[in-house]
Amino acid sequence: MQAIQTLESAIIRVHEQSANHYDETIAIRDMRFRDFEQLEIAGQSFAVLPSAQRLIANRLRIPFSYLSRCPVDLQQSNLNYWLERESFNRQSLLCRFDGHALRAVFTERYTAIDHMEILTKMLEYGFDPAGEVHFSIDQEIMVLKVPEYDRQFLVSERDKIVPGISIANSEVGILALSIEAFYYRLICTNGLVAKTAVNSRYKHISRRVLDEFPDVLRGVVHQSRHGQDRFLISTQTPVDNPEQTIETFARQFQITQNETAIIKQAYFHEPGATMFHVIQAFTRAAQAPSLSAINAYRLERVGGNLLGMVRN
Repeated sequence: MQAIQTLESAIIRVHEQSANHYDETIAIRDMRFRDFEQLEIAGQSFAVLPSAQRLIANRLRIPFSYLSRCPVDLQQSNLNYWLERESFNRQSLLCRFDGHALRAVFTERYTAIDHMEILTKMLEYGFDPAGEVHFSIDQEIMVLKVPEYDRQFLVSERDKIVPGISIANSEVGILALSIEAFYYRLICTNGLVAKTAVNSRYKHISRRVLDEFPDVLRGVVHQSRHGQDRFLISTQTPVDNPEQTIETFARQFQITQNETAIIKQAYFHEPGATMFHVIQAFTRAAQAPSLSAINAYRLERVGGNLLGMVRN
């Protein structure tokens, strides 16, 4: 769930969550699964967190949905058979741990970029530790958004939008490090994450982004200040059937039926027959308490994609 707090508070939260995190390169011959939730490494038992389960299924080329439904003995035989086959391709895997729990598995090509490194770069760049941030974190993703209230603009007489930046990162392979524009609608606290012309998504195969961090931030901050025109155009773009339009976009962006129902419900909090209202349905839905941090972030990014479709 997203909270509005200070950057310093977010840093403390990340520091607490990562207190027991560590990485090790593990020889595949030393790994053996008891089932999908328990892994033995050199005779020591580790819980396998959901984030690691999906990565393991992908790495071993076993459909996650199939494996998660299998009985324990079949899980064990499948996992250990394909793990042995994987040893023909490589000798070891990079494993990320949280105490006695496995949270991610990668090849050694993976380059870890942890949340604390990003937050440290923000402080070096000059972000105020006492400044406001919109922050959410769980075991899979961190999303941190920084509004610039002195740059706010109007889309109607009493409807203000505040531009800023959004930084999202996953330490367990859910998404690439993403630095994008952020728009915060004050009247309903909806947030929207939008692409910019700046190359702002970096896969975890290089640490180049940390060297380029100041330049990327400057570029995104600059472009986030120029979203006013698209918002105004969206308020003037008619939509004949908003509910059907929501369903169409939901299919286009592969949104689940459950999330589509949440979006439709959000639409009726502020119904209207323009693209602005359709976009706001997606961003308001992102506030639903039932959504994970990654799913909420994805809905905000869909809102940004829809804004990007608006044309004169």
